[in-house]
Amino acid sequence: MNKNIRMAAAFAVVSATHPLVAAATQINTERYDTVIEFDHHIAGVKPEMLDWWWNNIRTEERFVDWNPDSHLAYELEVPPADPDSLKLATGTVQNISEYIGGFTIDSQVTWGTPFNTAAGQHQLVAEIALEGLRDLSLPGNAWLIYDYAPDATLDGSDLSATLALPGVFQVAYPGLTETLKEDLRTELSNLSDFLPEMFQTEFIEETLEARGTYRVEKNGFWLRTVIVDQEIKGLTPDMMNWWWDNIDSTYRYQRWHPTAHLSFEWLEAPESPNNTTYSVGAVQKVVEYLGPYKNSLLITWLPKEDAAERVEYEHWLYAQTDLAGLNGIMPQDMIHEYQLNSAGDGIVMRSTFNVPFFLNWVMPGFTDELGKHALQEMQMLQYFLPELFAEQTLDSVSQ
Repeated sequence: MNKNIRMAAAFAVVSATHPLVAAATQINTERYDTVIEFDHHIAGVKPEMLDWWWNNIRTEERFVDWNPDSHLAYELEVPPADPDSLKLATGTVQNISEYIGGFTIDSQVTWGTPFNTAAGQHQLVAEIALEGLRDLSLPGNAWLIYDYAPDATLDGSDLSATLALPGVFQVAYPGLTETLKEDLRTELSNLSDFLPEMFQTEFIEETLEARGTYRVEKNGFWLRTVIVDQEIKGLTPDMMNWWWDNIDSTYRYQRWHPTAHLSFEWLEAPESPNNTTYSVGAVQKVVEYLGPYKNSLLITWLPKEDAAERVEYEHWLYAQTDLAGLNGIMPQDMIHEYQLNSAGDGIVMRSTFNVPFFLNWVMPGFTDELGKHALQEMQMLQYFLPELFAEQTLDSVSQ
């Protein structure tokens, strides 16, 4: 596709919804004399980490540390409405100062409305008002669009960048476009040095774990029971009922928990997955981290009626879990039960895990890590499952 046509389509969608643009018809991409495009790979940074970062730059210290060679100053003029989210906070306004190619560039950056919103699409849309230049030409603002997705290994991100600059930019900053392109590449590469750890600490552990509670109880001599209670916004019981048979791939499994889930495969695939009743007898093999402990698990869907006397909520999944190396020896079980919350804008969920007591001997703190993990992974579902479920055409509706 011709780049002007592609940019025109993008700007038409952005402009129709962005509060700072008067009318989409006023944007003519032919007026943008400079359109910079490039592809870039970001090692070790998953798309969800980028989604979080845009809303959590927050301070001048973080902004400067992001790229010390060019970042000078940062002010958050309009904070993100919901920084503890993986949805781009449209309308966030940041005043920034950068030193690039011998020029000090002051600008106001506003997060626009993403227009790639299908399940699995990740996008940053930013309108950049260049200080002192916005009134000198029409259009006077620049636009930056990042589209990104998991790389082939699912360990990093492949990103496509488009930067459209007004004609006056070349006059005010002659010869800067190539330097600007390399500066953007440096910004993106630098994220590998700090963002994965920051995302794990601030979002996975601090934010997601705070949305529920867990407790560990003694269950006879051999077992310990981990009970996790939480509320998950944006989900419905039907979404959860469908999800169990449709995890399907390592890609989806990693989206469920970007920093702890490693791989997924069906050893016995569900017989009829495209509905809202899970398939008894389906068996999956997963590899994941529970805190510092890497485990390979076999998980088998069991008849739900066998757990009917153990649940309080209207919907549930019942399963047997085995450590792959201890298959059939001291098998464990789990129940995820849930129903619509009182406000009707999400679900309440209780997860119950029965595990052998000796796991805390060989993996100290195992039951605590299990409780934390259940909070983390279930809270992640709200950021992709609604869109994924909306794209499905179900064979039937039951349960």
